[in-house]
Amino acid sequence: MFFQVLGSSSSGNCSYLECDGVKAFIDAGLGIKRIRKYLAGRGLDIEDIDAVFVTHEHFDHYASLCYFAAAGTKIYANRGTAECIRYKDSKTKNANWQIFETGQKFDFYGIDVLPFTIPHDTTDPVGYSFTHQGSALTYATDIGKVTNSVQDFARNCSVLVLESNYCPLMLARSNRPPRLKNRISSTSGHLSNADAISLLKALPPVVKKVYLTHVSRECNSVGHIAELLGKSGIDSEMLRRIEIVSPFDAPSSPVEF
Repeated sequence: MFFQVLGSSSSGNCSYLECDGVKAFIDAGLGIKRIRKYLAGRGLDIEDIDAVFVTHEHFDHYASLCYFAAAGTKIYANRGTAECIRYKDSKTKNANWQIFETGQKFDFYGIDVLPFTIPHDTTDPVGYSFTHQGSALTYATDIGKVTNSVQDFARNCSVLVLESNYCPLMLARSNRPPRLKNRISSTSGHLSNADAISLLKALPPVVKKVYLTHVSRECNSVGHIAELLGKSGIDSEMLRRIEIVSPFDAPSSPVEF
């Protein structure tokens, strides 16, 4: 499998997954020009994408979904998420929706896909586990807390995509309204650096790569997370496997596994 994060922040989220010629995006929340530019760099266009897997109905995760709908791309989501996006964006109403049941594994061109429940303030948000020939990718962002299922999927994957959204002190000192601060820090909001690092400490050697994503531009920084990781007690081998994805329009490094 090949994986790369195109971009991840409150301004837009989108990642690319390719396996045995099958090409997919996880979320499509970036601007379409940026997505097309990335695809062009791989000699591809939207029509070459087999599917988009949607995690939930916040705009920064589906902003460009209408372009994939127009191309006839398969769009995977549970019923609650699909209905909300259809309501918010009429251009996706007649998309090639592939409705799944959260918690039920299904086959996607030879890849086992298991959408699992995550705690976030939307209708039926999910993370994803993609497994193929013994390799697994766990995708878990926009989570208010680390649940047992998130922990289990994180510990049993080759590549982990995990949120490390905010620093509590930076959030408290920000100019954001109290209601938004409470939402972000709630158990159905976003994951703090401390909670993300706590999970990382428990990861076994089977996890070969970790991407820390959805870093807040206002209430966090790559440098701050790096400093916390350095003081966390995580062994040096695991630290080398962790990549903090910049929230400022920079893709991650790619990984093949």
